[in-house]
Amino acid sequence: MSDCCATESTPDESPDQGSSCCAIPEGAAFPCPQCGTEGPVVGERPVQPHCPEAVEGGWQFCAEESCPVVYYLEELVVSQGEVRTQVGNKATNMPLPVCFCFSHTAEELVADRDSHDGQSTIKVAIKKAVSEGFCACEHLNPSGQCCLPDIHRALKG
Repeated sequence: MSDCCATESTPDESPDQGSSCCAIPEGAAFPCPQCGTEGPVVGERPVQPHCPEAVEGGWQFCAEESCPVVYYLEELVVSQGEVRTQVGNKATNMPLPVCFCFSHTAEELVADRDSHDGQSTIKVAIKKAVSEGFCACEHLNPSGQCCLPDIHRALKG
C-alpha cells in the first residue's frame, strides 16, 4: 500500500428524505488492500479534500469500521490519520463535517458566508459539484441522505 498524497498526480435545498442527490460513480469494485472488504466506488472528488494530490480514478470507500483505510484506489490509500474530518464511520475523533463528500464543517461554511457578504461560495461550489454528480452521500454521510439541507441549516443558524 502507498500513501495517495505521496503520488503526483443545482438541486433543491431540501430534497425528499428518501431521494438521492448524487450519481454514484460506476466502475469495477475491488477489495480494500488492508482488510479485503469490497467498498463502494465514490470517485476522486470526495478524496481530494483530504488528499489534494489524489489521482483521478475509481476511488473506493472502505466502510469496515475496524480498518484504518478510509479511501483506496488499487494500492493507493488514504488512512484515518490523513483525513481532515470524519468520513462516514471513520476518524470519529476528527471534526464532524456538515458536508461529508467535500469535508466542510459548519464553522467553515459560516466563515465563508461572513467573508463574502452573506453568500457562501462553498455552498455554491458544493451545489455545482452535486449537480455534476460528484458526491457520494449514500456512502459517506452516516444518515445516508443528501447534505444540502444540512448545509442550508448551518448557514441559517
